[in-house]
Amino acid sequence: MKNLNERIKSQRRMRRKGKKVLPGILFMGVIIIFMMISVIQYNSRKMDGWIGGYIYSEFYPHNSGEIYYDTTYCITIWKHDNEYYATIEGSGWFLDTWELAYVSGDDQQIDIIAMQTLPGDRSFGICERYVKGEVLVHFERRGEELITEWEALRDQHPILTDRNDAIIGNYFEKVK
Repeated sequence: MKNLNERIKSQRRMRRKGKKVLPGILFMGVIIIFMMISVIQYNSRKMDGWIGGYIYSEFYPHNSGEIYYDTTYCITIWKHDNEYYATIEGSGWFLDTWELAYVSGDDQQIDIIAMQTLPGDRSFGICERYVKGEVLVHFERRGEELITEWEALRDQHPILTDRNDAIIGNYFEKVK
């Protein structure tokens, strides 16, 4: 009998302790949820500094040396539903590209990744200019500099397409 009374008392003490512990556990759960929401919001904002327009323009001589060709690339990056997208327009001598891309990265570097060829591109309706998921160009911030690494986008450039080495340098600038 004594054993049974001790068990009952022990169970009552446990229930009282449980009633005290449960609010603490709930409070910690709420804190953890708020922290997770903050991290998610921070991560979705960390690429906001990339939103905007970027341009690269180049003049290069024809083999005759008598005329110059102009090549211009415009990249516009925007955010929709916490995802980042870009359009890439290339125009100039033998260059009429128009591509929709996905942007992936962080506040220091991004990859602009091919999604689909858009109307206005001379390949639209015939074939996709780039393979879906292929990195077109890589941007990296180094202090005040914007460093460009040409990836698949170089294949459409009249001069860069002939080079086999990595093409990295100050090409694009952000339009203010």
